[in-house]
Amino acid sequence: MDPIQPYQARTMFTISKDAEYSYRLATELAQRGDYHRALEQIEKAIMVEPHFASAWHEKANCLDELGRCDEALSSYDAAIKLDPHHAEAWFNKGLTLQKMGREKEAYSCMNRGVDLALGR
Repeated sequence: MDPIQPYQARTMFTISKDAEYSYRLATELAQRGDYHRALEQIEKAIMVEPHFASAWHEKANCLDELGRCDEALSSYDAAIKLDPHHAEAWFNKGLTLQKMGREKEAYSCMNRGVDLALGR
């Protein structure tokens, strides 16, 4: 069974304190540029809460920063599958696609992210 279940409208997931702590630590590490350690913390959060879309998004951001674009795309896709309305995941996926020279897909994703952010 796929551990990543699609987003359920009107479903509110509760994130455990352990997963939230690892996620927050990961974002702080990533802000300091320590992407390897950030990934370790993100993996802990995802292991505890595989439905945590923002953790998948942060994982993708770290992988992108490390130049691991194909892996980043997979993580962005996981975040989007869990929450199709995650504007930042759509936009950042587009930025990664752009780095990879996949312009048409990139702009489509970035536009989707902007539309979501603007409530369209």
